[in-house]
Amino acid sequence: MRLKDLLKGVKGITANSKEVGKDFIFVAIKGSQKDGHDFLKEALDRGAKWVIVERDLPIKDPRIIRVEDTRLALGELSSLFYKEPSKDLRIIGITGTNGKTTSTHIIESILNTAGIKTGLIGTIYYRLGDKIYEYEGRTTPDPIKWHSTLKSMKEEGAQAVVCEISSHALDQRRVWGTQFHTVAFTNLSQDHLDYHKSMEDYFMAKARLFTEYSYQYALINGDDEWGKRLINMAKGVKVYGKEGDLRILDFSTSFEGSKLRVEYQGKDYAFYSNLRGSFQAYNLALGILLGFLWDLSPEAIQEGIKKVYVPGRFEVYKGKGFIVVVDYAHTPDALEKVLKTAKSLSKNRLIAVFGAGGNRDKTKRSLMGKVAEGLADLVILTSDNPRFEEPMDIIEDILKGIENRSKVLIEEDRKKAIELAISIAKKGDVIVVAGKGHEDYQEIKGVKYPFKDSEVVKEALGV
Repeated sequence: MRLKDLLKGVKGITANSKEVGKDFIFVAIKGSQKDGHDFLKEALDRGAKWVIVERDLPIKDPRIIRVEDTRLALGELSSLFYKEPSKDLRIIGITGTNGKTTSTHIIESILNTAGIKTGLIGTIYYRLGDKIYEYEGRTTPDPIKWHSTLKSMKEEGAQAVVCEISSHALDQRRVWGTQFHTVAFTNLSQDHLDYHKSMEDYFMAKARLFTEYSYQYALINGDDEWGKRLINMAKGVKVYGKEGDLRILDFSTSFEGSKLRVEYQGKDYAFYSNLRGSFQAYNLALGILLGFLWDLSPEAIQEGIKKVYVPGRFEVYKGKGFIVVVDYAHTPDALEKVLKTAKSLSKNRLIAVFGAGGNRDKTKRSLMGKVAEGLADLVILTSDNPRFEEPMDIIEDILKGIENRSKVLIEEDRKKAIELAISIAKKGDVIVVAGKGHEDYQEIKGVKYPFKDSEVVKEALGV
């Protein structure tokens, strides 16, 4: 029996047995904490029309259907149940370690400015214009939320949707059943090795977007070593970087903004942006290349870039003679890029305030410490989202990468750490508060407490 044939008379789909209602399809997914196969009886007792499993079980019931992979089945069923919305939209999927959020915002702004109504699904929110959809706390939602959100956006007039596609989502097939128009790769550096175990596994999860899905264009950062490898694995490739289809000729940045000069099809173009940081050259180049491929004028692309605002990405606040930068950088590579940019703009000291997330990749902590020691004049180590770990244990892990402890101050309380940095800032200093960016909470022992770096900064500055 085809999965499509199971949908007749079905009123809903779920992977949570508690949500099963009469005439629902329940798909048993084996997760890291629980296995849906252990809840089959509950799903059947609650009136499931069909129960989808991927292994033989002692329960015998004609409503039980076995498939090879229930994650693939959930993606396909979700797409079909919501009338395959991706086929009626131009879906742009962006993956990579850093730059996904900024790149999606750039593209969203360019397309909306050009008159192409565009939704966004990503780390900060799921939105279409001023409408914010229910956010489940993940960069890329589960298949049911994914396809239902695409359907809602389509019904509300969206023509395109630009999305961040995480490595977890690709590994777990959360976007299965999606037909993409354009896929893109920003870069790859160490992150999520608590989940993927190796950089090779991490890369192969990202590569699935380019080898397992339908799409027209693959936009790839040709200056990234992993990107160079991906070029040979993808189809419809368009390269951006120092060489390629869109060449970055020159880039300059300051606290006021950035200027990017590129070459495309033999012509030079100059673009201006309020986004700051040397790393923005690639985020902007990706958006510009997509704009050209979608036959947009340079003027429309420029206007879209001018309007971009990305919460928590190199946000600048002015103190009395010094600058405070709030940024989401939470990997060694991202921290290095942000600190390098801030250092190049500093007229005196660079002060770095950061921590690391608990119950995540522990191996990156010492690397972040090493990066901070090499670039900052003063390092203030503090708490990030410790989750179920002790903040001082995380700080000790970061310290393992720092040889010169004389340039380190430790303040476990993040609010006090930010206030400390601002209280000791001198004329010409730049303070970088890294790790949380747009987040408006701090997660401690399973509880999310209200906390936002930018609000603490503004309060300390008296602005």
